[in-house]
Formats: sequence, C-alpha cells, structure tokens
Amino acid sequence: MKRIVLFGSQITLGGAQRVLLDQAEWFWNQGYDVQAVFFYDKDGLLQQWSAGYPFPVTVLSVYQRGAGMRKNMGGILHGFFHLVKFLRQVRPDHIECFTHDANTIGIPAAFLAGVKGRFGTHHGQFVGQSAFARKLHTRIINSFLTSKLVCVSERAKRQALSEGIRQEKISVIFNGVDPIQNDPAIRASVREELGLHDEDLMILTVGRLVPEKAQWHLVSAAAFLAESMPRARFFIAGDGPSRGELEEQIAGSAAKGNFRLLGSRSDVDRLLCAADLFVLYSDTEGMPVSLMEAMSVGLPCIASNLEGIAQLIPDERYGTLISPGSPELLAETISQAAADRSGSAARGKAAAARIREHFSIDASCRQYERLMEETAGR
Repeated sequence: MKRIVLFGSQITLGGAQRVLLDQAEWFWNQGYDVQAVFFYDKDGLLQQWSAGYPFPVTVLSVYQRGAGMRKNMGGILHGFFHLVKFLRQVRPDHIECFTHDANTIGIPAAFLAGVKGRFGTHHGQFVGQSAFARKLHTRIINSFLTSKLVCVSERAKRQALSEGIRQEKISVIFNGVDPIQNDPAIRASVREELGLHDEDLMILTVGRLVPEKAQWHLVSAAAFLAESMPRARFFIAGDGPSRGELEEQIAGSAAKGNFRLLGSRSDVDRLLCAADLFVLYSDTEGMPVSLMEAMSVGLPCIASNLEGIAQLIPDERYGTLISPGSPELLAETISQAAADRSGSAARGKAAAARIREHFSIDASCRQYERLMEETAGR
C-alpha cells in the first residue's frame, strides 16, 4: 500500500483546500494510505474536518496569522521541523503540496525526511507574497528538491514560466471535482430555509471575500436590477477580509433587501442545488473549483472571461463569459439569462456533461497517479 501525504498551508474554506481534500478522499477510496496535513488551522475547522473525512487530518504548527513576525517566526520553524519529524515517522512514498507557501515549506521538509516523490502545485495566482518569497519558491521548484510542479491550467503554466520556473519541471493536470447531483428535494428544502418562493430567482456566487474576487461588482449589478427584477435574490457563500466593506455596500444599496452574505458554508453543494443561476465575476482566477461544481449541477453560469475560466467554458454552449470589471455589463447579462430560461437550461445541461467528461476528480487523480508512478520508476 502506497502512502501519500497531501500538504496545505492552512485550514480554511478555499479552492486549493477543497482540491486537496477531494484528492485525499479519492486516493483513500483507491486503497492508498493517505494523510492530509496542514501548517496551521486558520478557521478553526480541524475538529469538523477530522470528523467528516475517513483519512487523518493533522495540523502541525502553532503559527497564528496576524500575530506578528517575531512570534510567528518561532511558529514557522516549529512547524517546519515538526513536518520533517512527521514525515520521517509516516514515511510516505509521495508528498503533494498545495499553493506557493506549502511548496516552499513542504518540499524541503520532504527532502530532509527522505520522501522520494516531492510534488508542488501551482493554481495560477498568488496574493500578498513578497518578491523574496517568490524568488525562493522559484529556486526550490527549479532545484533537485522538487520532482515536478503540477500546474492546474495552461494559465497557471504560463504564470509559472513567467516566474522563471523551468519548462521541464512542469506538468499540467487540470483540477477535478466530484460532480454534484441535482436533487429536487434538497432544492426545495434549502429554498425554504432561505425564505425563497417558487417565483424567486436565486443568484449565487461562492468564494472567499477578498479583493481579487471582486464581489462588489455583483452587489452593484444587483442594485441596477432592483427595479427591473424585483424577484431576484442574490447570495454570496464565503467569508474573508472584505466582508465589512461588502456589508456596508449592501446596506446602502437599492438591493439591500434582496442581497445576503451567507458566510462560510460547509453545504455549498446544497446551495448549488437550490440556485437558479451561478455568477463568478472575479478579477483573477486560476481553475475555479466553485465554477466547476456549479457547472456539474447543471446551473447556468456567468463568469469573467479569464484564461483559466475559458478552459472550462470554451464557448457559449456551456455558459456565458463577459469582460471583467463592469457591473453594468454583469447586470445586463443576468437579465438576459433570466429572460432566456430555455437557453440557460440548455447551457447548464451541456456544462454538466462537460464537467463529467473532462474535469472529474477521477480523471484528474488518475493523471496524478501516473505522474507518481513515473517518478517512482526513475
């Protein structure tokens, strides 16, 4: 039985964490000995995740975000050496690290622990990293320490190359999701919980409340539509540092009675079943898991015309792509989708088929499995 450690920098409700957990569950179901390991528990979800998954979920560090460099330097060093010790005890055949921070910490630790297969991943974007941290990451990936860097989209590959990462270090494996089955009973139950009537149009977006997700555009679009679409109801599932600004914007908006922030949710699949339209109008994206899941349910989707998203929605048969940055354009597109129910339904059906055929978790993890086998044979 092969052992695999999947290592993430933080426990939080984000796309990279979702991919990590989905992969861990897939490998576990295939009979692998799997451990999901995180540097620190940002959102206090360790107990919930440990109870909800069949594989062990471990946190290694006392690092605390925002506690200051002096205190956290000790936490970083403690976590690094704890990870080395942990890997020596577990003796995995492979480690896969998620995000730049996890790559920078996990790959050197795995080398010191004697782990043979050492894989990093690149999700197409990084926010808040210093120039020094980026250069350090590039040097680690280009060195003998790293077996391969997996880029989750062609956009992520181009980003990696622009960072100076060598072509021969890179493999491209798209993210995959476990498709969500649309359930009418769940739809009815969730809509009742949210106070929605049959005639209400539920418009949903999912993502962390951070500037690059640009959810303020959706709030502005909702205000434009308040008079012409009085039955439209807007929801954002997610939390983050932009919450206060969004709450203030909603409170002063014409759509304040029709717009709700749902906070972090562990039942996004249920929300997707209840929704009528999904919107992802970010300023930047890699290969967004939330959009993949929305498509898998069969939801009509409106998204920013960004390179990673365009790989999921290559043309208008599968969804609607629009230029980012224009609330007016977003409002107009939402109005058109609501008016064209039959066309929207057809696009949603085609999108669900596309996700199941090309972007399933099974297809993605089979490629990781082959990559690991190739590394083991060297």
